[in-house]
Amino acid sequence: MSDITRSESATAGSAPGGTTHGGTAHREVANAGLFFKRWLANPLQMGSIIPSSDTLCRRIAALVRRAEDEVVVELGAGTGVISRALLAAGVPPEKLVVVEIVRDMADHLRAALPGVNVICGDAFELAKALPEAMHGKVGTAICGIPLVLLPRADQQRFVDAVEAVAPGKGFLLYTYCITSPLPYRALGLTAKREVWTPMNFPPASVWHYQPARS
Repeated sequence: MSDITRSESATAGSAPGGTTHGGTAHREVANAGLFFKRWLANPLQMGSIIPSSDTLCRRIAALVRRAEDEVVVELGAGTGVISRALLAAGVPPEKLVVVEIVRDMADHLRAALPGVNVICGDAFELAKALPEAMHGKVGTAICGIPLVLLPRADQQRFVDAVEAVAPGKGFLLYTYCITSPLPYRALGLTAKREVWTPMNFPPASVWHYQPARS
């Protein structure tokens, strides 16, 4: 089951994260604390103990492609740092869909990302989590889940879940592995490393995986 809610409108004079511009530093500290708490609760659902850097977020946002009637889907958004980069890069809030399995993190994202569609649901069951109207209307899917840590069968479940709602599109996966974190040939995928950010801590890559038949 999934729970989809449009985030409440921002108050006047607020920044995209729901705080005034003077509160940016406070927000970043709070985000880091929430991120670390979430990581401690379940390291296998998060790839790092700290949020991604601004450079990595901007470079992920630059890779997004979507038609006017398509949405961008972010899977495993953490505290929303990449979500904010997507909004800053021009993705309309109503065209950004964030899927987060943990309810308290989903609640945080609803408050932090005004106007964004936040779904409390399972990224491995996207056909159930996303409304049917969005099936086939996903321009770019972005994954922050550490798939490299999962068994092959679960990796295949994820690949199949994305294919069910975004046929032929594949997904972007940001990772802290230098080489491909997925055995892409065994999963029926092609792979291309689109981004390498050595100044990120830890250094990160962004891989684009697509079904091999595409």
